[in-house]
Amino acid sequence: MKAALYIRVSTQDQIENYSIESQRERLEAFVKSKGWSTYDVYVDGGYSGSNINRPALQKLLQDLHKIDVVIVYKLDRLSRSQRDTLSLIEEHFLTNKVDFVSITETLDTSTPFGKAMIGILSVFAQLERETISERMKMGLIKRAEAGYRSAGGNFDPAGYGRKEDGDLYLKEDEAAHVKAVFDLYEQFHSITKVQARLKELGYPVWRFRRYRDILSAKLYCGYVSFAGDYYKGRHKPIISEEQFNRVQELLSRHKGQNAHKAKASLLSGLIKCGHCGENYVTYQSKDKVVKDKYYRYYMCRARRFPSEYDEKCMNKTWNYNKIEELIVNEIEGLTTKKKLSNKGEAPINYNSVIKKIDEKIERLLSLYIDPDSNFSKKMLDKQMSKLDEEKRRVYDLKLQQEQQLQNSFSLKELEQYKIDLTSADFATKQAIVQKLIQQITIYGEDIEITWTF
Repeated sequence: MKAALYIRVSTQDQIENYSIESQRERLEAFVKSKGWSTYDVYVDGGYSGSNINRPALQKLLQDLHKIDVVIVYKLDRLSRSQRDTLSLIEEHFLTNKVDFVSITETLDTSTPFGKAMIGILSVFAQLERETISERMKMGLIKRAEAGYRSAGGNFDPAGYGRKEDGDLYLKEDEAAHVKAVFDLYEQFHSITKVQARLKELGYPVWRFRRYRDILSAKLYCGYVSFAGDYYKGRHKPIISEEQFNRVQELLSRHKGQNAHKAKASLLSGLIKCGHCGENYVTYQSKDKVVKDKYYRYYMCRARRFPSEYDEKCMNKTWNYNKIEELIVNEIEGLTTKKKLSNKGEAPINYNSVIKKIDEKIERLLSLYIDPDSNFSKKMLDKQMSKLDEEKRRVYDLKLQQEQQLQNSFSLKELEQYKIDLTSADFATKQAIVQKLIQQITIYGEDIEITWTF
């Protein structure tokens, strides 16, 4: 069993004999008595237990996949909040199959009794959460029944503004824009054509997705919704209910034609336009002669949806199969001439650096509580702030190093990827491409690949 020892001490705790060293000694003795091994010691010196925003605790949560059990001296060392304590144990430790032990309360989730205790605590916490949730839900239903729109965030729906009490009022310019969208869609049956016409009429043109959401929103014919149910709203409708129903019928005819294209694209999210900086998107066109035959392409978004932009981008549109084949060939052609990350450089031992900072923190705390010392609280806070900042910086450097090592490739791994690309299923191929390539930039006929290593 690999154990992570978590230690937290605030200035007051140091006075109460919860020093870092005393906690460390007791935890290490417990680990030794169990015959376990210590993976690492995580120390938060001078931090309150009122929240979980502590650097060592956050690092511990990142390392859960490397350990088997988390051990603390006392439950309040983990957190002084029951809710945070249960959240850490249930949603982080146990979810990752990591046991939790508090040696003072003899709470051990690896034992039946310990699991039962967590279960009892969880029941009361769940009851509290559900009670609060039910009260909030009832309040929101009451608001919806009264005609008020219930929605998260501080944004207002297109066409409306919001008063302090949440009541909606018409914004005439945007309301006219929304009305035009419904009218034009009934005429053209195409959002892209609606965008083009709106641009000609002088309206500011929004994104395709926003128009799709507007056309599907029953808000515009006078309703508000909550949890899938609709209620008559207090606000003034922009369109009639009859027009809304006609538009839904038209939308249903086109539903699903473009679904899941991105998921089936090997290079989804990787291609950038070298001319305007927009993403490339996929689309398909139907063969004019052969029935049920389609051609698929990667195209700059500013060329695909020119109405949304001040100027149409004319960067090259690439045939779907051609560019994917080109990228796969580039991956298969990787050789030792490529700049790989495994240069043989020894990684820095950041754990040793962090340990030295913890020792400095403990010396400061010891100096502060020494009755013969003139070390003031102001001086302590100033020095602790510097050490805290230094520790956070080291943790960031350690995380960067770990990510670099995780993303580095050996020639053996690269050869394995080449084999997989020729025989693997689509999901595996896409994972390999995402692992190796950071970005693909298109400059007309030229393609630039930025590798992750």
